[in-house]
Amino acid sequence: MARGAMLRWAPAALGAGALVALLGALVVRGEVSLAFLSLFVLLLPAAVAASLLRWSPWPREDERRVQAGQRDWRRVLVLCGAGLLIAALVTLVLGVAWSGGRLGNILLVAGVLLMPPAAIVAALGWLLGHARRLADGLRPGERLELEAREHWGVFLPAAGVLGLAVVLALGPFGVIGYSAAGVLYLLLLPAAAVRALGAFLNTGLALTPDHVLVARGVFRRRVERLVRTEVMACGAQAGWAGRLLGFGTLNIICDSGRSFTVRGIADPEGFCERLGVLALHED
Repeated sequence: MARGAMLRWAPAALGAGALVALLGALVVRGEVSLAFLSLFVLLLPAAVAASLLRWSPWPREDERRVQAGQRDWRRVLVLCGAGLLIAALVTLVLGVAWSGGRLGNILLVAGVLLMPPAAIVAALGWLLGHARRLADGLRPGERLELEAREHWGVFLPAAGVLGLAVVLALGPFGVIGYSAAGVLYLLLLPAAAVRALGAFLNTGLALTPDHVLVARGVFRRRVERLVRTEVMACGAQAGWAGRLLGFGTLNIICDSGRSFTVRGIADPEGFCERLGVLALHED
């Protein structure tokens, strides 16, 4: 009962917190105003997402599943992405309409800050809805010997872009730092994050007694089925981060001359050894 009441009051509580944060950003100056603005950017989409989760016409989850702790996380992510997008559009429109004043400037900055996470969460909801394991696509009677999955290290470039943007924005670099941070945050971060998410959810390698299954793609997943006897060579390549964390790039060459490159695979050397073909020596 207490949990249900908390969920019912969550949209109103988050909305009130967002309003207080906005008022704080308007009243105070300096770094404290930036802190209030950051809080507003967090609370406003949370309030919208909580409202969508509570009153969305999306089909409700089975009560037995909810009690067992099993939730439709794709539904949650899609509605959170919608909350971020709605909050970003509303703040941008109001910021443009009231431009020139302090309130308009604050809303405009908030809307700009909300756009990249809105795009990333929306892409994650889409990708989760279409993600499939290679084991689910086996033919009747086919047995899976080994499945290599994408390593979380594929997110390192996106994390590096975000970290560099924060350093440039908070460091003593002036207008140049703010401009460079804006380009990184608004353009490079969404592209790098969506690419990493697509690779993490859609990339994979699997071995069956007769075939090698290769899955790749970002928004559209493609699966290639190679006959194991046609695979001529296999090689693994890893940078310093890959050697440290255990992931790298795997290259497969077939007798027909076709080649496949799969990046970010966990333990590519082990996959090559299990495949049992000529090993390519790569630096």
